[in-house]
Parts: sequence; C-alpha cells; structure tokens
Amino acid sequence: MRRDRSCSGLGAVSVTPREPSIVVGRRYTTEITYVAGPRGVEVGGALRFKLPGLILGPDSRGPVSCSNPDVRWTCSNYLPPVNGKSGSEFFTVDYMFVVIHEAPLQEGDSITVVYGDRLALKTAAPTMAQRWPVEVAVDVDGTRAAPGSGFYLVENPPVLRFVNDNPFRMEVFVPSYTCVGEPFRTVVRMLDRYSNIVEDYTGKVGLKVHTGGEWVGLGGHTFETHHKGVRVIGDTHLDAPGVHRITAQDGALGLCARSNPTKTATQRGPVHLFWGDTHCHSSISADTSANNALTSSPAKDYEYARNRAALDFCMVTDHIEDQSEGDWAEVRQAAKDAYEPGRFVSFSAFEATFRPLRREGDKNVYFLNDDEDWVNRGTTAECYANLKQRQSEVIVIPHCHVETNWDRHDPDLERVVEVYSHWGCGLSRETDLPIVPGTERRPESYVLHALEQGAKLGFIASADHSRGHPGDDFWWGHSSYNGGLAAIYSRELTREEIWAGLFSRRCYGTTRARILLEFDINGHVMGEAYCEAAPLRELTINVYGTSAISDISVVKNRHLLKSFPGNRRVDVEISCRDDVSERETDYYYIHVRQEDGEQAWSSPIWVTRKQ
Repeated sequence: MRRDRSCSGLGAVSVTPREPSIVVGRRYTTEITYVAGPRGVEVGGALRFKLPGLILGPDSRGPVSCSNPDVRWTCSNYLPPVNGKSGSEFFTVDYMFVVIHEAPLQEGDSITVVYGDRLALKTAAPTMAQRWPVEVAVDVDGTRAAPGSGFYLVENPPVLRFVNDNPFRMEVFVPSYTCVGEPFRTVVRMLDRYSNIVEDYTGKVGLKVHTGGEWVGLGGHTFETHHKGVRVIGDTHLDAPGVHRITAQDGALGLCARSNPTKTATQRGPVHLFWGDTHCHSSISADTSANNALTSSPAKDYEYARNRAALDFCMVTDHIEDQSEGDWAEVRQAAKDAYEPGRFVSFSAFEATFRPLRREGDKNVYFLNDDEDWVNRGTTAECYANLKQRQSEVIVIPHCHVETNWDRHDPDLERVVEVYSHWGCGLSRETDLPIVPGTERRPESYVLHALEQGAKLGFIASADHSRGHPGDDFWWGHSSYNGGLAAIYSRELTREEIWAGLFSRRCYGTTRARILLEFDINGHVMGEAYCEAAPLRELTINVYGTSAISDISVVKNRHLLKSFPGNRRVDVEISCRDDVSERETDYYYIHVRQEDGEQAWSSPIWVTRKQ
C-alpha cells in the first residue's frame, strides 16, 4: 500500500522521448516535463521528481527550466522536514526536489528536468530490467499536508521501460537429490551482465555431464522466444550413482555454466532437499513501492519464484503495518492460488514490526492455512499472545539486520531464525558479511547471544525484498550482498512437509548458491536436540559445492572447534570426533565458505549430557 496518495487537479507529467525502451546500465537522456494543474504550486511549495537510476549529490542543481520567467527555484535531493515529514519515503535515493520561489506556478506553467549526463552523480539507467514510472509529486503550499510523506502524486505518470542487456552468463539448476534412471527437471537461464534474465534470447544450448571418467551428452535444447530466457528441460536423467553437475554450453556465444550439485542414488532416500525464499516483498510493502510503484503483486512474485527463479517454495511477507484488510486478503489468496502440491509451496505470511518500534526486532509470521485473521496492532508480546491463542499452526521467524530483543524469544513460535539476507549476516558482530549499513549494535542483539542463552533456533537465509524477483535479489542499492536462500529437508514438496521441516529445524541457509550440505552427530541430523550418556560424538559433514571450497568450520558453543581446508575441492566429505562435554548442553553448527565468496550455515545440533 503506497504511503503517498494520488490526487487530481495537480497537473500532468510527460517524458520525451515517449515510453522509450532503454537498455539497463547504459547512459541515456530524457526530458521530464511537469505542467501545473488548476491548483498550481504556491511560493514555498515543492515538486518531487522520482527519476529511475538517479543518485544526486547534496548540492546538485541540474538542468531545470521553467516556462514562467518570474519563477525562481532551488534544486536538491534533500528537503528539511516540515510538520515531521521529510517529503520522501525510506530507502529511496532517486528523488529530486524543486522548491518554488518569488512567484507561484500558475495553471499551464511547466517545469522541465533534463535527465542525462550533466544532472547526476550516477547517470546510467537502472540495472534491473523493468517498467518504471516517472513520478512527480506535489506539495502545493509547502505545509506537507498530504498523507504519507506530505506530497500528493500526480495521476497517470508516464512509464520508462528498461530492457535487458546482451547475454553474458548462464545459470543451471537441478534438484539436489536425484535417482538413477528417473527423469528430473533441469532449468537453464540466460542472464545479462546485471543478472537480468535475457528475455529476447534465442539459441541452442547443449547439456553434458562428466561421469565415469568421461563426458556424456544429454542433448541439445533450443531457446525460442516464448521461453523468455528460461528453458525448463523435464526429461534429464542420470545413469550412474554419485555426485554430478550438469554443464550447459552455448557454443555460438562461447558461454558455459555448471549446475549446482545433485547427489544421485540408486534408490530414493527418505528426504529431499528443497530451495526457496521465505522473506520477500511486493508493492504492498511501502519500502518496496518506494523504489518502484510497478513492483509486482504477491501473485506475480509467486509466478516469478516458481517459473523464472526455479524455486520450490516462496513466502511473500509484506509488512502488515502497510496493509489494509483488503491487502491481507490479497496476500492470502495469492498464497492459496500459488500452492501446488509436489510442484510449488507457498504460505500466507506477513512481516511485523510492532511497538516499541524496532526495539523488539522484525518478525516474519507464517500460517499453515490461508484463512487467518488480520493482525495489525499492539506490541510484539500482544501479537505473540494473539497467535498462540489461535487454533492454528503458526511459525515466527525473526530476522536480524536490526536489533532483536532475545528476552522475547518464544520457543513455541520461534523455531528458526534468518541469519543472512542482503543486509548481511546477523550471527555475531565478528562474522563474515557483517550487517549493513554497519551501525553499532549491542552484542546481545545477535543470534549467537540467543543460542548462548539456551534458545534452540535453526538457521535459514532469504532475500528480504527482492523487488518482485524472489530468488534473484541482485539489485538492492544499499548493499553489495545478494539475497540468500533457505534449504529445507523434507519428505515431500507439500505444505505439511515443508512446515514440518521448518518446525523441526531440518534446514540451513546460503548466500544464494545451492550448496548441498549434510551434517549429523551420531546419526542425529541438523536441527535435532537429543540426550546421550556416551561422551564420544562422531560428526559427519558432507559438503558438495557450487565452486571450490575454501574451508569448513565446525563451531561449538560459539567458538571454533575445528577447521578443515577445502584444498580447492568442490566435494568434501569429512568426519571428526569430539569427546569433551563443555556444558550440560553443547551445540554445534557448520559454516562453509567457498572461494567465490558464497557461504552456507547449517542449523545447529544440540547434545545434552545425561546425568
């Protein structure tokens, strides 16, 4: 739900050239013209231009002109607050404000901004392929009286269309577990240099696999226009057990890519591994719509996750404080419609930041069913009480790019925690990929503090935003990190079984790479808590990477127990022993680092010493 509202009578906006198609990342020039409506703009009033890809310096003045010679103006990317309103929505760096001086804008007067090389510090097009509205908003008299930021949006903004660049690289996704002779889906995607899917790509890609000491061809596959850059090959199969990676190659373009690992067995195992994004937003969330009002709806988010990003599950978690009851109904209906047992799993969900603002931490709330009532007020404690009195299944997943009050931890609701997103890693202040923007936080607000206090929390990762691209969170302007993915061990791809995997903490998180990670202690898998009298603990760790493995760390009770070098291998199978019981309950988890920077964190295993 937009925090700003449109209003009639404010005038009109046009661009020249009209609705051009602009290649992402390239420099371009366009004129944006605002023509004042019957209400005009008084002296002291202001216009807010939102220009895609624009990042202004604080003193930018830019080529701005006015058709009325009596009008003077000042131009900046910042306005002092008036009546508590700054004129902008949070997370937005592409605003330019024009303040009117000396004489008012009358009906028919125009203000023109030439967006191009001379205007901004960054003058290239955005790097995400999309349709982007050129919004102009008006504070008619300088009082910021409009709801939201204090500016009313001019109706019917023109749209610029940013399209993908040329093919630059490929991605190949396969299931993490396969069975000899059984067909499975291979997804090949063609991407540009900015990681957009190249929707106009047509060409032929050959598949092959290295097995038994030789390369085996898996056929050629043609991309046609209706594939829009994503080719799903449903009849791939492997004829030998082992760990395989399928290679795709476009000889004409000289592009080659290798899939994530698949562990092929002679018969089906009791569990499978499924990949998804548990935390993404649509334009219902104000922080997402602030970046792009044309960000897709929850239904389109699910469509992208399933058919474009090759995810097995996804949960759209729009901010409940930005929703109306109608929005919550739309979110639930989209989750219900997207669910297809055996093919794709979705849950009705929302993100909550209840009073006192941010002091309790952000929480993502998930329901097993789609008929849950709306929750949009109260404190975190009151929300939890509301959730627990319902006769329904609910899970809460805290995420840790803001301070979290672990004194509020509820083990019945909080079974896992989001340790990584495009904000960085929230395990502790010492971990790799620290939280951005790098502000100081209390040590007790990190995840490891909760574990040290006895909380039993599994680990996942996700995107937290994605701008309509679950599974492909590459374009967040405030961080150089990509969004992560959650991996869940489950018997089947159904709501009930994915829910059971989360609730049982049989899950882990990665920085997006589909690293296959297996971890057990004396046969007890990640996420388990068990008791035993024997002091000897046999840890088995299998890591099948998407790139050469740098190192594998075994963390015990917050400190490093053992570290194993990857020695440039992509597959590492190791075991180690620990016969020291440091506490009544010890916990262990695995941290994997690859040479390409990708990482993975297993859920912990808790071992309690029998007395």
